[in-house]
Amino acid sequence: MNFRTLLLAPLFAASLVACGSGGGGSAATIPANATVITAIEGIAWDAKTYSAQSVDGKVLLALRNSSSLPHDLHLLNAQNVDQGVALQTKGKGDTHTLSYTLGAGTYTVICTIAGHGNMKATLTVS
Repeated sequence: MNFRTLLLAPLFAASLVACGSGGGGSAATIPANATVITAIEGIAWDAKTYSAQSVDGKVLLALRNSSSLPHDLHLLNAQNVDQGVALQTKGKGDTHTLSYTLGAGTYTVICTIAGHGNMKATLTVS
């Protein structure tokens, strides 16, 4: 190993850590306790219903994109008011995970991208 390799090794290691941390990007790891909602080909969600467990008033949600198109995820309450949950992915393999404060109840999961109006599902938070 030469001197240049020794100098660059810490920078390379730091870049690997940066790729796997945070709340998004294709290298992000989805925590085991997250409720995973996956966008699939055909402009659809992978399920019609999802459930999430609130822990200390927060719900951990993950948007996984298994589609070649970009998608986003918004939650609407029973009065069709957007709850401020906004996850976005750019393409196949991307994920975005964040924790949100959500009360117990039923929410509609939608994608707000033009032409994706059929992407609707139900999320029940307990």
